[in-house]
Amino acid sequence: MLRELDEFIQNNQDDIIVTGGIPDEKINDLEKSLGLEFRKEIREYLHQYGIIIGYGVEILGYGKNGESSLVKETERFRKLGLSDEYIVIRNSDEWIYCLNNNDGIISSWDRAEKTHLIKSNNFEQYILDEMVDAKDEWD
Repeated sequence: MLRELDEFIQNNQDDIIVTGGIPDEKINDLEKSLGLEFRKEIREYLHQYGIIIGYGVEILGYGKNGESSLVKETERFRKLGLSDEYIVIRNSDEWIYCLNNNDGIISSWDRAEKTHLIKSNNFEQYILDEMVDAKDEWD
């Protein structure tokens, strides 16, 4: 899984930062913090990459500083009404992007209305689309 993302990162390694993956034990700790068991694609992402930053896009995860931006932002927005089945994977200030841990759908969350607008039904494709769009604007 995540082969296309691996290829994109390899082809753009001068412009993309990957903090490095984390072991299963750390992933288990993050799951406990949020009170859920991550979907396979989130576990794989964390295990393989940690955090990905490129072209002004940051996909949340677990950084070299020993902190999880994914957990921090998810907990933060749960306090503002985000349902427990969602995991915040990107915070671009204006928009919060979440993965529904039950069905894998990526949505943007409207904090005021407490509603979701579907963006993608595939985690890897969402990341690729965001990175490719940002790269196109970057050039």
